[in-house]
Amino acid sequence: MYKKKEYLIILLIIGLTVFLGFLPMIISSNESKEDEIVEKEDERKDILKITIKGELNVDYVNLEIPYGFSYGYIISKLKPYLNQYSIVEKELTKRYYDDTTIIIKSSDIDNEIEEEIIDVNYININLDSKDMLTKLYGIGSKRADAIIEYRENKKIESFQELKELIGVSDEVISTIKEKAIL
Repeated sequence: MYKKKEYLIILLIIGLTVFLGFLPMIISSNESKEDEIVEKEDERKDILKITIKGELNVDYVNLEIPYGFSYGYIISKLKPYLNQYSIVEKELTKRYYDDTTIIIKSSDIDNEIEEEIIDVNYININLDSKDMLTKLYGIGSKRADAIIEYRENKKIESFQELKELIGVSDEVISTIKEKAIL
């Protein structure tokens, strides 16, 4: 009977010794993983530096934008620097997470330029026509009429007010925000 207890104690001691032998390696690997996570968080910048070159009224423009903001936001800040030959990409939702340089392409064809500039311009909820309002996702003829009727008496001050007026979801309003201004 005592032999079984002795063997059990010996096995317990051997197991504990092996565990303690590997403990420093386990601890150091966890610390290195934590260090990697902290380093990645430190690498993320809150403000990005974007340089815009190409077909502009000036040689280049340096912008500081918040981390993760979209190409459409950058273009809205560039409007004073764009000219009739500036071609802007149609995909306005691309987001930026690193410092970068954007090249604005050039074209001498007037028709292409007009199409590109129309895509860049935002639809003004308080000023644009019914036809323009219906181009926005989630706004049909009836909702456009409701907006026009409402703004005859009062300016729409916020997207929350617009949401309540036309009765749409937060997702629809977030899509409208990408293409419209108040």
